[in-house]
Amino acid sequence: MKILIQKIKNVLIALCVLFIINSQTFSAQNKNEPHLDSLFLLMNSNPEKVIRQGKELYKKYKGNPKMEISILTIIGSSYSVKKDYEKAIEYAFKTREISQKINDYPTQIQVAGFIGEKYHNLNIYSKAKYYADEAYELIEKHPLPDSLKFYKGNILFLKALIYRDELGCDFAKTYYEKALEVYIPALKNRDMLRFSIADIYNEIGGCFLEQDQLEAARESFEKSLQYAINGNYALLNAESLAGLGRINFLQKDYGKAKKEFDKAILILKSNKVENANPEVYKYISENYYALNDIENHTFYLNLYKQKTNTDINAKKKSVNKIIVKQTAEENSENNNTAKYWIIIVLCILIVLVIYQIVQTKIKIRKLKKQIPEDNNHSS
Repeated sequence: MKILIQKIKNVLIALCVLFIINSQTFSAQNKNEPHLDSLFLLMNSNPEKVIRQGKELYKKYKGNPKMEISILTIIGSSYSVKKDYEKAIEYAFKTREISQKINDYPTQIQVAGFIGEKYHNLNIYSKAKYYADEAYELIEKHPLPDSLKFYKGNILFLKALIYRDELGCDFAKTYYEKALEVYIPALKNRDMLRFSIADIYNEIGGCFLEQDQLEAARESFEKSLQYAINGNYALLNAESLAGLGRINFLQKDYGKAKKEFDKAILILKSNKVENANPEVYKYISENYYALNDIENHTFYLNLYKQKTNTDINAKKKSVNKIIVKQTAEENSENNNTAKYWIIIVLCILIVLVIYQIVQTKIKIRKLKKQIPEDNNHSS
């Protein structure tokens, strides 16, 4: 069975895996620095506003590396919400450039994870794994203070998503559980971790659905709803409710399924969330078909196709641009390398020529000295 809720790659990882790092890091920040939770929660419904405000904050806090990185990660993931993945990657590497200038391992872990997440958005798994592994190795080499232990949960969560795409749910669930083992004890001090925990339970619920373990899936989606409270968790709540609706659909209780799907749609509409996973609309369409409501079936099926095509085209466009850019950079680098080698070879040749000239002059001087000596001997 196809997974109910595939990863909302362009949103949830950006928020759950990495923005938790940013917003929660500010618990010990200066009172004059902004608390970024409000931008974090506004991102799904109004990414344009978040980008605009983020750019203003970035100008204001220019020269404060940690704040710069935190703000840039929010701007970058807002571009992911807009499906402008090329811009998202661009901002990810801006954070990389800043992080390399400061000797702060937690920040470097944050940035490596952020870049890995952006590549995961584009299904470029080799790059995603490279940066996730880099972050994890930093954690292993430089143990985190207790207040930042949850960073490890962020990277484990990212690894789980990568492995789910490549190796399937059985392998990924181990990493989901490991991430939860880190997150749940840290929740008492960092309430925003509810977002990540709820997201993971939705992911696990999707895995159980894929494996036809419907009751286990129901339990996971209900746990997600329990954690995603006291805040703007519209996207996660809608995902959980859609999961419960799908379970009822598979159990052929189409009326009960409709009630859950209606709740999900109401949440998305009332919160103006435009970037919900297209699979939600597909499953709603299938349920309407089972209810013989062809008009709504067709409406949601078309919505599913439209949003799927938009996402696929956006990813293709961004991947093509990234490949072209990387190829140009590699060609430029190769050209520069070739130039360096030419210069080196020319230098070696010049040295050899000079050496030969010097040696020839020495031989000539020796010969000039030898000629008078030979004349004396002959006389």
